[in-house]
Amino acid sequence: MYFDELYAPLRDMQDWQQIAFSAALCERIFPHYALYDSLSENNQVSIARTALDQVWKQLSLRGNMNADTQLTKIEAIVHSEEDESFGAGLAFDALVALMATLHCVDHASFEDAASVAHLSRESVAKFVELHADDELSDEQLIRHISTHELMVQELAFHADVIKLLLSQPIAKASQIDQLKLVAIADGVSNIGISMSHG
Repeated sequence: MYFDELYAPLRDMQDWQQIAFSAALCERIFPHYALYDSLSENNQVSIARTALDQVWKQLSLRGNMNADTQLTKIEAIVHSEEDESFGAGLAFDALVALMATLHCVDHASFEDAASVAHLSRESVAKFVELHADDELSDEQLIRHISTHELMVQELAFHADVIKLLLSQPIAKASQIDQLKLVAIADGVSNIGISMSHG
């Protein structure tokens, strides 16, 4: 299967590389939570932003975080399942991805990194499905999602991050900074959502 082949290199990566992969993908879907938090006026986005920033600081050797403490803070702001709106679902997935990333910091694993990759892909799949023709059969919908430009771009990003990390035998602050910059993509998520034009 394509995904098995795509993510196979993750299994043999060093801990920091698995964490960096998770952080990069988490960064790509972070705007989904940021926008939801703003619209719902919860004013808790700074808690999540701080946690993700601390992951990047540790990766770039500029700080040493307590992942458990940050994880507890994120768990406390995960909104209830009562809100079943599309935006709430994307925001929830973004927070779950952040929690998996924090867990990866504490105990790096292929499973956590793969989980973040799945959540990031799912945000694209849900968005494409939401805007798809209702007349499509299940098989046609699956094909439509897997061949959609946004999904192609998403998987290409995953592959590029893996390739970039494999080319770096040790963590270097400058390269981590560059990865973060690419992942942030001017604050636009993998489905085109940003705080400026949700």
